Amino acid sequence: MTGRLAGRVAIVTGGGRGIGLQVARSLAAEGARVTIADLGTLLDGTGSDESPGFEAAASIRLEGGECAFMLTDVADPVAVKSLVEATVERFGGLDILINAAGNLRAGGLADLTTDDLDATLRVHVGGTALTMQAALEFWKTRPGSSRRVVNVSSESGLFGEGPYLAYGAAKAAVVALTLGAVDELAAVGATAHVFIPQASTRMTSSIPASLLGDTGDGKWLPGGEYDPINVTPALLYLAGEESDWLSGRVVGGWGYEIHLYSAPARTRSMYGDGPWDLSQLRSRLPEAFGP
Repeated sequence: MTGRLAGRVAIVTGGGRGIGLQVARSLAAEGARVTIADLGTLLDGTGSDESPGFEAAASIRLEGGECAFMLTDVADPVAVKSLVEATVERFGGLDILINAAGNLRAGGLADLTTDDLDATLRVHVGGTALTMQAALEFWKTRPGSSRRVVNVSSESGLFGEGPYLAYGAAKAAVVALTLGAVDELAAVGATAHVFIPQASTRMTSSIPASLLGDTGDGKWLPGGEYDPINVTPALLYLAGEESDWLSGRVVGGWGYEIHLYSAPARTRSMYGDGPWDLSQLRSRLPEAFGP
């Protein structure tokens, strides 16, 4: 195939369904050779089913793309190593890593269990870390440039999401993990970004409409503004060779909107000549840090 990504090789975790599938399809349509890595779990991360991944890869091949599927637990280091090795053996290299694998468990602080935390952090954080690590190790063996890592997060990871506390915590960790690895990845010719999508998927369909916001004009319906296909243009740009100039950013793709998020920064400060006294803080803090 020809296209902006012709000759490039990509791995998309969570590519069997939802945003990951649309990303894999769009990469292949632009000429990339794609491996879909997916475990086919239920939304809460339990179980395993190879059929979504096989069907996704088959549908992409029917559309003329080059796509393979590997049933992969991205939180298993052995499985992740095999994923990278098999992709390199089949397609000749690795240029793009997109981490879209994830799960969702509802529950605020009072309902949070250690199982919820373990299951959610294992996939979102562990899976992202292990795939990035495996890509880094491969790239160290072959000099190259214009390599790309794009890790999917959520606004829940920036602002919190009380009813989905474990998910928000995991997505916040994805942001820190990605931005913290920028320099190491740059040394092997790779850029790294956090990508925050807004799309109608089985995950969002499980969330009460009152929590989704912006529900007018059929935006969340199939074919509406938040159809997963509208997520991909900004992500494809980040994955392409034209984006060499940009790294270490948090970018959002929301229907017809594309957002750049600011990095956390100090907004107000207090300075003293020595150690602070509690009585001083009582008098000054409300004025300095108040509304």
